[in-house]
Amino acid sequence: MRSKKRKPSLTLIAEMCGLSKMTVSRALRNETNVSPATTALVLATAEKVGFIPRGRHKGKRASPHNYYILYQQAYSEKDAFFSAIIMGIQNSLFEHGFGCSLGTVGKEYGEYLNLTNLVRTSGAKGIFVIGDVPVEFIRILQGDSFNVIFIDYPGDPNLELPYNAVCAENVHGAHLAVNHLLKLGRRRVLLICGRKGHYFTNDLLRAYKATLTSWEVEIDSRLIVYSDFHVNGGYQAVRQIIDAKVPFDALFSNDEMACGAIRALREAGLNVPEDVSVVGFDGLPMSAAVTPALTTVEIDRRGMSRLGVKRLLAMEDESWEEEKYEKITIFPKLVIRDSCGASHASEKGSPDARRSTL
Repeated sequence: MRSKKRKPSLTLIAEMCGLSKMTVSRALRNETNVSPATTALVLATAEKVGFIPRGRHKGKRASPHNYYILYQQAYSEKDAFFSAIIMGIQNSLFEHGFGCSLGTVGKEYGEYLNLTNLVRTSGAKGIFVIGDVPVEFIRILQGDSFNVIFIDYPGDPNLELPYNAVCAENVHGAHLAVNHLLKLGRRRVLLICGRKGHYFTNDLLRAYKATLTSWEVEIDSRLIVYSDFHVNGGYQAVRQIIDAKVPFDALFSNDEMACGAIRALREAGLNVPEDVSVVGFDGLPMSAAVTPALTTVEIDRRGMSRLGVKRLLAMEDESWEEEKYEKITIFPKLVIRDSCGASHASEKGSPDARRSTL
């Protein structure tokens, strides 16, 4: 008869490591009276068995710093998109009389636990998770019964517990961009995505393929390139395509990579928009500053932040029986400028929000 798999626990980790439960507990809290080698062993074992620290968190709303904003460390170093979201959250919380702290998430399991311990002991009442962070870390937060809301992150199929989220309707926005390029008569649209598997990349690919298909335009896999979301990534992607002699007459990417792409096109002797029409996605300030001014799919990032704060504060007033889980989706708009070669400067429309219960 097959034995039942044991549930991850301090007892199981202690047995596997040959240590006491107290030592395991201290190692998971990263206490200094545990040797580095023992801590490393405990963390590796905890990660292997999928251990998630549990315990009902009880924060006090009266604390002036009782909210946390968490995001990937890479975003804090070079990402221009999330700055407006972070500022929007901070400003909205301030309007309600609250402050917040910032925390960055790395890639190591031990870093997840250390940050969770810091958030727990700070008296944090609620947590904003911006962009994608590792699923394992989100599970730890949910297991600790924090009020968590995702901003610009639609969630992950591997999350077992329900969640709240505020995000952009990226598929709709990408359709606006590609459809506009096709209306201008372009048929060889180069798509520069971010990294493979990222939710934003997946949304852009879905809209790109569906829109081309609806126009009965052949999809050339050579015109789909993956990069890193940043300026130099767009620059290198265009250089790669030009060197490979793959023809294209339009380009679609996020704003940062589109700006890098324009520089690469100029160096190659190609004019924007005469030779190549370019459209970005995000609506960053740099999109209006580049030459020619970049046509872009604009996301109301501050509006997304305000909705996130409103939803998280509402979660605190909901009893367990009445607690709701929602995904609030904001629709972007297409802002037409010089880089695409359209005859008019803007397209009517405004951001809207759609709410659906998960």
